[in-house]
Amino acid sequence: MRYIILVVLNLPIILLALLNIITQYKMKRMSKRRFIKQLILWVATLTIIAGSYPLYNLIIGRPSLDSIDLSVFDIVQTTAIIFLFYIINKQRQKSEQNERRLRDLHQELSIKLSLHEKN
Repeated sequence: MRYIILVVLNLPIILLALLNIITQYKMKRMSKRRFIKQLILWVATLTIIAGSYPLYNLIIGRPSLDSIDLSVFDIVQTTAIIFLFYIINKQRQKSEQNERRLRDLHQELSIKLSLHEKN
């Protein structure tokens, strides 16, 4: 039961991240290469969250969804780590967008200044 709670708590965060990167890609704010990297990253995170504990239980000979060793602290800690990972990734995206916007504005300003000096 605890393992299902862990997956249910982390699934919305990962789905939100996937929705965010798909939206960014469709709006042409993200390159195809970055989109593929981000997609692989979040799908791998989902796969690890969903598959690591059952695989561990099967390796040691327990039923796959047996969650006796999984404490509430482990659930909160894992969810907090995934959430912080999402926040850090979102901040990096915002920083890259600001840098791109600043570069574009600087280029536009340089063009306008050069045209102004010629007149």
